[in-house]
Amino acid sequence: MRFSGLLYFYGRRLRTRPIQELLAGVGIAIGVALVFAVQVANTSITDASSAIVHGIAGTASLQLRSRDTAGFDARLLASVRRLPGVALAAPVLDENASLVGPSGRPVAIDLASAAPSLATLGGNITRSISIHDLRMPGVILPSATADALGLTVQSARVRVSLAVRGRVSSVPVIAVLGPETLGGLSGAMAAVAPLGFVQKLTGLSGRVTRILVTTEPGRQVAVQRELTALAGGRLTVAPADQEVALLNEAVAPNTEATGFFALVSGIVGLLLAFNAMLLTVPERRRVIADLRMQGVKPFQLVKLLLFQAVCLGVMASLVGLLVGDFLSRTIFHATPSYLAVAFPLGTQTVIGLRPLLISFVGGVLVTCVAAAPPLLDLRRSRAVDAVYFEDGEPGQALEGRAHLQLFLAGAAVILASSGLLIIWPSAIVIAIIGLSVATLLAIPLGLQMVLWLAERVAASTSRLNMLTVAVRALRATTVRSLALAATGAIAVFGCVAAEGSHNDLLHGLYRDYSEYVSTAQIWVVNGNDDLATSSFTAPHLPARIAAVPGVADVRTYQGGFLDFAGRRIWVIARTAKTPAPIPASQLQEGNGITATARLRQGGWITVSQQIAEAHHVRTGQMLVLPTPAGAVSYRIAATTTNLGWSSGAIIMNSADYSRAWETQDPSAFEIETRPGADVSSVRRAVQGVLGRDTALMVQTSGERAAQADALARQGLSRMSQITLLLKVAAALAMAAAMGAGIWQRRSSLASLRINSFSPWQLRGVLTYESMLVLGTGAITGAIAGIYGHLLIDRFLRLTTGFPAPFAIEGIYTIQTILLIVIGALLALMIPGYLASQVPPQLALQD
Repeated sequence: MRFSGLLYFYGRRLRTRPIQELLAGVGIAIGVALVFAVQVANTSITDASSAIVHGIAGTASLQLRSRDTAGFDARLLASVRRLPGVALAAPVLDENASLVGPSGRPVAIDLASAAPSLATLGGNITRSISIHDLRMPGVILPSATADALGLTVQSARVRVSLAVRGRVSSVPVIAVLGPETLGGLSGAMAAVAPLGFVQKLTGLSGRVTRILVTTEPGRQVAVQRELTALAGGRLTVAPADQEVALLNEAVAPNTEATGFFALVSGIVGLLLAFNAMLLTVPERRRVIADLRMQGVKPFQLVKLLLFQAVCLGVMASLVGLLVGDFLSRTIFHATPSYLAVAFPLGTQTVIGLRPLLISFVGGVLVTCVAAAPPLLDLRRSRAVDAVYFEDGEPGQALEGRAHLQLFLAGAAVILASSGLLIIWPSAIVIAIIGLSVATLLAIPLGLQMVLWLAERVAASTSRLNMLTVAVRALRATTVRSLALAATGAIAVFGCVAAEGSHNDLLHGLYRDYSEYVSTAQIWVVNGNDDLATSSFTAPHLPARIAAVPGVADVRTYQGGFLDFAGRRIWVIARTAKTPAPIPASQLQEGNGITATARLRQGGWITVSQQIAEAHHVRTGQMLVLPTPAGAVSYRIAATTTNLGWSSGAIIMNSADYSRAWETQDPSAFEIETRPGADVSSVRRAVQGVLGRDTALMVQTSGERAAQADALARQGLSRMSQITLLLKVAAALAMAAAMGAGIWQRRSSLASLRINSFSPWQLRGVLTYESMLVLGTGAITGAIAGIYGHLLIDRFLRLTTGFPAPFAIEGIYTIQTILLIVIGALLALMIPGYLASQVPPQLALQD
């Protein structure tokens, strides 16, 4: 069969069966769009950050960096430049900060210094800045940062408030650099300023946090060895782009979780397409039988069906890519702000070749697989016209004991995939696909049971005659009924599994942070410092706060980040007087009381389970940390979840922290109030002690917990967006599938009209049919969804380290079923009404 013939047959099909092709294409496009959009959104985070890092580092291949935010003596730069093999070396001082512009909203940024020597490295950012600007006191802003502040490119010399390390300064904006100057780097959330100016703003005079090094050709290994000797075990020698690798590791759990949710949604979308293709199976089987009786060869039929599937898959996948691109730039565009406390972030959307290929090729392949079932009629053992001798409508029959056999096959798939998951926890994708397939395989037996029960109910009273007619109609259109029920099952399955796990993850994070901040009634922290990791100098502040009426105790809290074995770990240091330094609900291994006593004793720490597993240590064993004072050994008192920070966390005694980090500077104060004191009044009094010209803010534990909860919702917003889109897509797919099924049955409905059925009776038959099919699919999907919810929670706990306690969302499950079923029924009112008005003469035309 030539290409022109293939085009002719496909064009004929589009003219005669446009609704079926459109329905199948919509399902494919939904799956492709969700998978592509989330892939792009996830990779854009690291790609944008990588552009910022390389835009500053330029030709540098190595860096000597501080292990804390206080930096090290800038005079070490001269020693680095004298090392053999060093071609260029430039100092950098970067700190987490926030800016407030005309909009009045604080914007978290990465404040980076730029000395004239940094421009010699040739980075895109410094290359766009003149040497004159690098000597002027003020900040240079990428356009994305300026937009967030309410500034424009013409806003040079406008002053903004900059808060860093507990200090607030009014600084001028030297320039705003847009895409025409910085290209993609204009999307960075950052500010660049001269080195001396940043040192003055931060109070870190004569200090830097990094020295970037460009080596002579072939001398990188030797220079790295010399830098390591110069560091003396107190500084870190790493690749210049280490920040990118650390960010990749930090976002990996969130990427896995959201990517997995997108995959579940993609599977649901593609299965919806598969079920839509099943609606066309009877008609395709009849076409194949007709063509075979006309002498068309089997291999020609294979070519014809494959060509039609490829055409549909290509068109639907292209539409899906366009929709996915729109989603990635709008709904999924937001960068998780919780990462801003530890990494330089960008806001631009970066589309790579890999997401394009995976999404497009996947959509086409699934379409080809979905179109394959009619090819089973090409078996040599089957007569060419066998489809016309089956029970019911031609092409609709399901053979003999196939219902039970399919159900048993589904049970076997569940057992096999669950067993694989126990042995290999990362095989969650295989398990979910297996569960999806098992759900489909369970539909035939489930529908048979529902129809049997409906027959018994209808036989018990003469008032349910239309129910009897509906049951008989469904038995006569088995394949179509199964496809419709399967569409509902997959829709409910995806929604229940995805949203249930999303809610569990949120509840786990809520409980974690509530326990974390409950150690004090009031907190004093840097503004926009959600994890209390930015230290500040305030030697007399604790005594002044302690004098406030109603204050019982003021405790120093210390914290920060530690780069350890490829992870940027959150370090929490609390005094021995802290009531409950370890969030009880987050313990994984160890006794809470014993672990707390050991932390107070000193020399003991708790670590996240993923860190312990990565280093093959258990409770009671030693772990060596690369602290600013050098390598220090600690014994593990207990293991915990990641405490909501994807790279993991460490809890230690503040005395141990002060020795290892060689600082007494706090990153927060915990204030305990006296019994009976009004917390709000004490909070206002403490704020008065701080004064107005400070970057510090006073929060109650409830306010701080609410802020963290909002941050958790923002960080997981992509999951909620995915599940919302999935619900909408599921309801639309259900309505479209049922509408197409009703449209295909116009001839049989016309036959009922000939037999004196009135339009309202036909509407009753259609309503019963829809309720039976949707009910079967919804119940089956809900049962599978609860099990899928359990599997996903297990995956999140074991693989990502996030707290995700399993809890059946009974109310949500019922709401999901009602939403999809009632939504589909409401959407069917118009096509059902139109179909019930079908003229009787239509039955005589076929």
